Amino acid sequence: MVSKQEFWARIKDFLRFSHTEALHLLLSILLIGFIFSFRDWGTGTFDATLGIQHFLLVTLVALVSLFFRIACQKMYAISQGYNAEFRIWWTGLLIMLVLIFLSLGRLPIIIVGTVVANLMVKQRLGEFRYGFSYKDNAMVSLWGIYGNLIAALLFAIGLHFSPASYSFSKGIIINLVMAFFSLLPLPQLDGLQIFFGSRPLYYLGIILVVLASLLLLSRTTVGLVIGVILGAGMGIFYLLIGSEK
Repeated sequence: MVSKQEFWARIKDFLRFSHTEALHLLLSILLIGFIFSFRDWGTGTFDATLGIQHFLLVTLVALVSLFFRIACQKMYAISQGYNAEFRIWWTGLLIMLVLIFLSLGRLPIIIVGTVVANLMVKQRLGEFRYGFSYKDNAMVSLWGIYGNLIAALLFAIGLHFSPASYSFSKGIIINLVMAFFSLLPLPQLDGLQIFFGSRPLYYLGIILVVLASLLLLSRTTVGLVIGVILGAGMGIFYLLIGSEK
């Protein structure tokens, strides 16, 4: 882990979303918004006004969730001397769309793509075995899972104080679904990079997603408190074991 000064300097210099990335993320966000608001276009009868309102709210939630996820991956990658870039999976988007129509909105999945890390030679100098590391690559991918779980926890806190909030409720579901399907070991998803980069990290990702789902979907105060404590504990542990160079 680089020093704080070096980390923030790298973030300032290298944290960017290319035009292609931004366009692909926008397409992914719109599709997620459509899929997760598919069954919310009225209760009993079709209501266009209510449906558009729900679509816009879910799209906003998807925008915050996906950009936060990718930003977490990019920041960790930069700290380790890599440049992470989002790659869309067109076939995955088509699968998402087909499944939502076939299931009449009952099977929403998120398989929009993966993040690919490229070596930044100057920023890797001084690192142990400064060439490309599959374990580092696995951590970059795992930080996408972490990002989703952090976002889900924040939405759960919001829902605790505003139980009737449609946006907070959707935020929890979207982030947990995104984290779960990201773990699938497919070439176009982060799960494969985690699986081959570090098997223990892959199993850790599964445990964290399952545990977070059980705690947050229970929508109880106890579950939320345990989730906050575990999240804070992991954050503190990560900071303590990180060494500055």
